[in-house]
Amino acid sequence: MKLNGAVLAGMALMAVTALFFVGGCTSASTRADLHVVSINGNATYYSDLLNDKDTNNVFIPVDQITVTLSNTPHDGGTPVDPGKGFADIVITSYTVTYDNGVYSPIGGGMNVVVPSGGTTDASITISNPSEKAALLGTLVNTVTATAKIDFQGYLRSTGNFGDRVWATGYLTVQVDNFADK
Repeated sequence: MKLNGAVLAGMALMAVTALFFVGGCTSASTRADLHVVSINGNATYYSDLLNDKDTNNVFIPVDQITVTLSNTPHDGGTPVDPGKGFADIVITSYTVTYDNGVYSPIGGGMNVVVPSGGTTDASITISNPSEKAALLGTLVNTVTATAKIDFQGYLRSTGNFGDRVWATGYLTVQVDNFADK
Protein backbone atom coordinates (compact mmCIF):
# COMPACT_ATOMS: atom_id res chain seq x y z
CA MET A 1 0.00 0.00 0.00
CA LYS A 2 2.84 2.41 0.83
CA LEU A 3 4.45 1.63 -2.51
CA ASN A 4 1.23 2.49 -4.33
CA GLY A 5 0.97 5.81 -2.47
CA ALA A 6 4.58 6.64 -3.38
CA VAL A 7 3.96 5.74 -7.02
CA LEU A 8 0.84 7.92 -7.10
CA ALA A 9 2.71 10.81 -5.48
CA GLY A 10 5.49 10.44 -8.05
CA MET A 11 3.01 10.40 -10.91
CA ALA A 12 1.29 13.53 -9.56
CA LEU A 13 4.66 15.29 -9.27
CA MET A 14 5.52 14.34 -12.87
CA ALA A 15 2.13 15.64 -14.08
CA VAL A 16 2.65 18.99 -12.35
CA THR A 17 6.17 19.22 -13.76
CA ALA A 18 4.84 18.49 -17.27
CA LEU A 19 2.38 21.38 -16.94
CA PHE A 20 5.30 23.76 -16.44
CA PHE A 21 6.89 22.60 -19.70
CA VAL A 22 3.63 22.85 -21.65
CA GLY A 23 2.99 26.33 -20.21
CA GLY A 24 4.69 28.21 -23.06
CA CYS A 25 8.33 28.75 -22.22
CA THR A 26 9.73 31.34 -24.60
CA SER A 27 13.34 30.32 -24.71
CA ALA A 28 15.97 27.65 -24.41
CA SER A 29 17.55 29.84 -21.75
CA THR A 30 17.51 28.99 -18.09
CA ARG A 31 18.23 32.64 -17.20
CA ALA A 32 15.84 34.94 -19.09
CA ASP A 33 12.64 34.90 -21.13
CA LEU A 34 11.56 37.15 -23.98
CA HIS A 35 7.94 38.35 -23.91
CA VAL A 36 5.81 40.39 -26.32
CA VAL A 37 4.26 43.18 -24.22
CA SER A 38 2.32 44.87 -27.01
CA ILE A 39 2.02 45.02 -30.77
CA ASN A 40 0.70 48.23 -32.32
CA GLY A 41 -0.38 49.40 -28.86
CA ASN A 42 -2.66 46.31 -28.67
CA ALA A 43 -4.91 47.88 -31.30
CA THR A 44 -6.12 46.60 -34.68
CA TYR A 45 -3.90 47.70 -37.57
CA TYR A 46 -5.57 49.12 -40.71
CA SER A 47 -3.51 48.26 -43.78
CA ASP A 48 -4.49 50.88 -46.36
CA LEU A 49 -3.75 49.75 -49.92
CA LEU A 50 -3.45 53.25 -51.36
CA ASN A 51 -3.12 56.72 -49.91
CA ASP A 52 -4.76 59.09 -52.38
CA LYS A 53 -5.71 61.93 -50.06
CA ASP A 54 -3.38 64.26 -51.96
CA THR A 55 -3.99 63.54 -55.66
CA ASN A 56 -0.58 65.04 -56.49
CA ASN A 57 1.14 62.60 -54.16
CA VAL A 58 -0.57 59.19 -54.39
CA PHE A 59 1.43 56.35 -52.79
CA ILE A 60 1.23 52.86 -51.32
CA PRO A 61 1.76 53.20 -47.56
CA VAL A 62 4.32 51.03 -45.80
CA ASP A 63 2.79 48.95 -43.01
CA GLN A 64 5.17 49.65 -40.15
CA ILE A 65 4.19 49.04 -36.53
CA THR A 66 5.78 49.38 -33.10
CA VAL A 67 6.29 46.38 -30.84
CA THR A 68 7.26 46.38 -27.18
CA LEU A 69 9.33 43.43 -25.93
CA SER A 70 10.40 42.57 -22.39
CA ASN A 71 13.19 40.56 -20.80
CA THR A 72 12.27 38.84 -17.53
CA PRO A 73 14.33 36.48 -15.38
CA HIS A 74 13.36 32.88 -16.09
CA ASP A 75 13.09 32.05 -12.39
CA GLY A 76 11.10 35.18 -11.53
CA GLY A 77 13.98 36.52 -9.43
CA THR A 78 15.63 39.91 -9.40
CA PRO A 79 16.82 41.09 -12.85
CA VAL A 80 20.54 41.20 -13.51
CA ASP A 81 21.96 44.73 -13.57
CA PRO A 82 22.24 46.10 -17.12
CA GLY A 83 25.68 45.69 -18.63
CA LYS A 84 26.49 42.55 -16.65
CA GLY A 85 27.14 39.24 -18.38
CA PHE A 86 24.08 37.06 -19.00
CA ALA A 87 21.76 40.07 -18.85
CA ASP A 88 20.65 41.41 -22.21
CA ILE A 89 18.55 39.74 -24.89
CA VAL A 90 19.43 40.59 -28.49
CA ILE A 91 16.59 40.22 -31.01
CA THR A 92 18.05 39.20 -34.38
CA SER A 93 15.00 38.59 -36.60
CA TYR A 94 11.25 38.42 -36.95
CA THR A 95 8.73 36.70 -39.23
CA VAL A 96 5.12 37.67 -39.94
CA THR A 97 2.60 35.13 -41.28
CA TYR A 98 -1.10 35.68 -41.98
CA ASP A 99 -3.76 33.12 -41.10
CA ASN A 100 -5.72 33.68 -44.33
CA GLY A 101 -2.80 34.41 -46.69
CA VAL A 102 -3.93 37.94 -47.59
CA TYR A 103 -0.20 38.79 -47.61
CA SER A 104 2.73 36.42 -48.05
CA PRO A 105 5.01 35.80 -45.07
CA ILE A 106 7.54 38.56 -44.54
CA GLY A 107 10.51 38.75 -42.24
CA GLY A 108 13.49 40.86 -41.51
CA GLY A 109 16.64 41.25 -39.52
CA MET A 110 16.75 43.13 -36.26
CA ASN A 111 19.45 44.31 -33.90
CA VAL A 112 17.42 45.24 -30.83
CA VAL A 113 18.71 44.94 -27.28
CA VAL A 114 16.23 44.26 -24.46
CA PRO A 115 17.86 44.91 -21.06
CA SER A 116 17.41 42.52 -18.14
CA GLY A 117 14.18 43.33 -16.35
CA GLY A 118 13.33 46.00 -18.92
CA THR A 119 11.38 46.67 -22.08
CA THR A 120 12.34 47.98 -25.50
CA ASP A 121 10.30 49.36 -28.39
CA ALA A 122 11.15 48.45 -31.98
CA SER A 123 9.55 48.95 -35.39
CA ILE A 124 8.88 46.23 -37.93
CA THR A 125 7.32 46.05 -41.40
CA ILE A 126 4.38 43.65 -41.62
CA SER A 127 3.63 43.51 -45.37
CA ASN A 128 5.24 43.89 -48.78
CA PRO A 129 4.12 47.07 -50.64
CA SER A 130 4.19 45.29 -54.00
CA GLU A 131 1.58 42.82 -52.72
CA LYS A 132 -0.59 45.73 -51.61
CA ALA A 133 -0.46 47.12 -55.17
CA ALA A 134 -1.55 43.74 -56.54
CA LEU A 135 -4.63 43.80 -54.30
CA LEU A 136 -5.82 47.19 -55.58
CA GLY A 137 -9.13 46.79 -57.36
CA THR A 138 -9.47 43.11 -56.41
CA LEU A 139 -10.87 43.46 -52.89
CA VAL A 140 -14.61 43.99 -52.73
CA ASN A 141 -14.79 43.99 -48.92
CA THR A 142 -12.44 44.64 -46.05
CA VAL A 143 -10.35 41.55 -45.30
CA THR A 144 -9.61 40.79 -41.66
CA ALA A 145 -6.60 38.63 -40.84
CA THR A 146 -4.58 37.60 -37.83
CA ALA A 147 -0.86 38.20 -38.18
CA LYS A 148 1.35 35.85 -36.20
CA ILE A 149 4.64 37.58 -35.42
CA ASP A 150 7.60 35.46 -34.27
CA PHE A 151 10.69 37.09 -32.78
CA GLN A 152 14.02 35.27 -32.47
CA GLY A 153 17.25 36.17 -30.74
CA TYR A 154 19.72 35.14 -28.07
CA LEU A 155 20.65 35.88 -24.50
CA ARG A 156 23.92 37.76 -24.54
CA SER A 157 26.53 35.95 -22.47
CA THR A 158 29.47 38.24 -21.84
CA GLY A 159 29.47 39.53 -25.42
CA ASN A 160 28.95 36.14 -27.06
CA PHE A 161 25.93 34.39 -28.53
CA GLY A 162 24.17 32.64 -25.68
CA ASP A 163 21.00 30.65 -25.30
CA ARG A 164 18.31 31.04 -27.97
CA VAL A 165 15.17 32.99 -27.06
CA TRP A 166 11.94 33.55 -28.95
CA ALA A 167 8.47 34.96 -28.45
CA THR A 168 5.27 35.10 -30.47
CA GLY A 169 2.58 37.77 -30.63
CA TYR A 170 -0.60 38.26 -32.63
CA LEU A 171 -2.10 41.29 -34.35
CA THR A 172 -5.50 41.78 -35.97
CA VAL A 173 -5.03 43.41 -39.39
CA GLN A 174 -7.75 44.82 -41.62
CA VAL A 175 -6.85 45.25 -45.29
CA ASP A 176 -8.74 47.52 -47.71
CA ASN A 177 -8.48 50.67 -49.78
CA PHE A 178 -9.80 52.80 -46.95
CA ALA A 179 -11.22 56.20 -47.90
CA ASP A 180 -8.49 58.84 -47.65
CA LYS A 181 -10.66 61.72 -48.74
